[in-house]
Amino acid sequence: PVISGASVSSIASTTATVAWTTNENATGKVYYSTVSPVNFLTAFTMSSAALVTSHSFGLTGLATSTTYYYVLESKDASVNTATTSIQSFATTN
Repeated sequence: PVISGASVSSIASTTATVAWTTNENATGKVYYSTVSPVNFLTAFTMSSAALVTSHSFGLTGLATSTTYYYVLESKDASVNTATTSIQSFATTN
C-alpha cells in the first residue's frame, strides 16, 4: 500500500486525531511517543485490523504542551507493509 494525505487535526491539550489514506484496502496503525526516534517496541499504539482505505485514530490521554512523534503503518491483505517517516505534532496547554 501507499500512504498519503497524513494529517493531524483537532489537536487539544490531551487529544489529537491522526488520519491518512491508502491506495488500497489496508490495516492502520499509529505508533506514537514523546521520544524520537519512535521505538516500535515501547511506543504507544492504536490500530485497526479492518482493511479500508481511509484511516483515522483519535489519540487520547496525551500530556499537555508536549511534542509527540509518530509513525504510520498500513498492511494490505498480502501483508505488504508501508510506513511513513517520523512526523510530529505538539499538544496545547
